[in-house]
Amino acid sequence: MTLLTGPGEGPSFPYAGRPMHVLAGEDAAPVGFAAAEVPIPPRFAGPVPHAHDAFDEAIYVLRGRLLVWGDGEGSEAGPGSMFVASRGHRHGFGNPHDEPALVLGIWSPAAPALAFMREVGEALAADEPPDPDTMREIYARHASRLLPNGPT
Repeated sequence: MTLLTGPGEGPSFPYAGRPMHVLAGEDAAPVGFAAAEVPIPPRFAGPVPHAHDAFDEAIYVLRGRLLVWGDGEGSEAGPGSMFVASRGHRHGFGNPHDEPALVLGIWSPAAPALAFMREVGEALAADEPPDPDTMREIYARHASRLLPNGPT
C-alpha cells in the first residue's frame, strides 16, 4: 500500500478549536501508525500531564515553539525538534508563546490514538486550561492517566 496526503487533505477534526488534519492512519491506512498535522494555538495551556498505556506518541515541531516536559522540568522544542513519549511515560506540552505552532503528531498504533485525539481535541479549548475532571473521564476511557504531579 502507498498513500499520499497533500496539504489540507485527509479527514480533520477539532483540536483546541483548530482543525487537526489526519495524514495517515485513518481506517488503518496504513496499518501501524497515525500521523496528523496539529496546529497549536498561542498561549495554549496544553493538556494536563499524562501517560498513555495503549499507544506511543511523538511530536515533531514544524513551526513555532512548544514547552514540552516528561518526568522533569520543561524544555523548549523549536522547529526540527522531536519529543517522544513511550507508552506509560508521563508527558505534556503547551505553547506559552504569542505565536502559533504547528506540529506533526505521530502515534502507534493508530486506532486507539486517533480515537483519543478526537475526543480530547473536542474537549480542549484554545484559550483556557482544560477541566481536570472532564479530562480524567476522557483519559480513563482511552487507557490513559492524568499525572499532574509526576509519576505515581
